[in-house]
Amino acid sequence: MATNFQSVINSITSVDFTCILARKTALSAHNELYHFQMVIHEFGEERVLQETANILRTRYRYTFSEAYNEASIRVRALLELCGGDKTFRTVRDNLRT
Repeated sequence: MATNFQSVINSITSVDFTCILARKTALSAHNELYHFQMVIHEFGEERVLQETANILRTRYRYTFSEAYNEASIRVRALLELCGGDKTFRTVRDNLRT
């Protein structure tokens, strides 16, 4: 009986810990998303894309085309999140069924 009870406790605490960690990570990402939305509003998508590519080139030593490709992917993904498309909510719901 003790082993069964312990496995239930371990399962509950594991789920709770995972949820807490996910929420903490999401809150940290929220701050970055706020800055993204503000910089898009202040300077526009084109300038944000250019500056993002410049930062990535320096940070990761990307080539010009690698930096612009990566910057484009990141900007497009964040714009999708800001638009409320809920891609990953849909993915999670689909995988649960």
